[in-house]
Amino acid sequence: MKEKKVTAKHVLAIISCALMGFISILTETSLNVTFPTLMKIFKVSLGTIQWTTTGYLLMIAVIIIASSYLNERFLARQLFLTAAITFILGSLICGLANSFPVLLIGRLISSFGAGLSIPLLFNLVVELMPRSRWGFWMGIAGLVIALAPALGPTFGGTVIYYWNWRLIFHIVIGIGVIVLILGAFAVEKYHPKKNISFDWGRYVVIVLALVVFNLGFNQIENGLTDIWFWLGMIATAFLVWLFIHLSKTSTKKLVNLAVFKCKAFIYALIAYFSLQFINIGISFVLPNYAQIVGGSTSLIGGLILLPGSIISSIFNPIFGRFYDTHGAKVALYTGSIMFIIASVLFMIFGLNLTTIMLMIFYTVLMLGHRMCFNNTMAEAMKVQTNQMRTDATAVFETTQQYAGSMGTAVTAAIISIWQNRAGNYRVLTNQGSEAAFCFIAILSIVILFCYWKMFSLENKPKD
Repeated sequence: MKEKKVTAKHVLAIISCALMGFISILTETSLNVTFPTLMKIFKVSLGTIQWTTTGYLLMIAVIIIASSYLNERFLARQLFLTAAITFILGSLICGLANSFPVLLIGRLISSFGAGLSIPLLFNLVVELMPRSRWGFWMGIAGLVIALAPALGPTFGGTVIYYWNWRLIFHIVIGIGVIVLILGAFAVEKYHPKKNISFDWGRYVVIVLALVVFNLGFNQIENGLTDIWFWLGMIATAFLVWLFIHLSKTSTKKLVNLAVFKCKAFIYALIAYFSLQFINIGISFVLPNYAQIVGGSTSLIGGLILLPGSIISSIFNPIFGRFYDTHGAKVALYTGSIMFIIASVLFMIFGLNLTTIMLMIFYTVLMLGHRMCFNNTMAEAMKVQTNQMRTDATAVFETTQQYAGSMGTAVTAAIISIWQNRAGNYRVLTNQGSEAAFCFIAILSIVILFCYWKMFSLENKPKD
């Protein structure tokens, strides 16, 4: 089969979507380092203010669930323009917010743009680029997507230290306008629209399941005996069962659950979820650890993530090429082992982490993350048919954002369990952070196990 021809305009279209995704995700974590300041300004707790990140990521996940339908129902150009405009509008509201509810509303509106642009980016890579180059271009796409949440705390910490938190949104608005103009020229129609019906029933059910699970799990900070925690878990289980039941007879478009018939795909998805959970969770924990426990400024709290972010991002396309030339096993096993080493180091030294240790351990963690993250998705796409790849992309991108939402919510809840006890706030935060590091270390081992299962299933003879 003759490979697809790559044009300059195709490359520019992918770059436009990548930049849109970058600024959208940059604001995911840029507020993390400003939480101590925003808590004082809006007079709210850590558990409340973290919803500016958790709610943002949760809304992105909700939008991405419908991305397979949106990709078929609308043109790439329509999706891009809608994404850019809603992100700019939401950021404008955030920049003018004078209360926490207004700030949260602005975040939710801007998250709509992020929810559209992220799956569009990866769909364009698969649609416009030849298969032999997927690893490289997934690496390029992942470079901006993975770099953004890591740079967020550095960006936010620098802005709030020298200027004002509102400038965070003013800056991304300016960049957003430039990207909007660039994309309006480059992004075109790549496939015809299909006039298909959307499955609103299943969509509402799965959205409720995601929201209820997030809200319910958040109650774990009150202990495992909390009634609302268990009610949330029971309600989630029922909603998931209802979604699967409805999917058996539905003929309308949402997400095709046939992607889960492949067990290797499921293990890849679990590994992908855990990678992003740790990535976003650690970017929440470390800046707050540095400020509350270490007594650092917001600037230092953000800068501790910068070396690891830059170094690992430089290697991101190289890791994609490494996957293309040496295969998935070498790349994923090597990356997951590095991930485990860094996670265990955080756990061991959790009560006595210095600024230098935070920087070094985070760099090792991010190198492992970059080697695994996009390559996991690329490997999962290879076990799906061409007809199922749009749905598989939607599942992966929904998982990515929901994992980030859960990463922030769960690590915040774990730390809050200790902060709510009587005693010195700094010491309690230190102990809560170590508990979060222990949880992350366990998840890193789960990732390695998932890769082993995925490869063993791929190599299993088919009937």
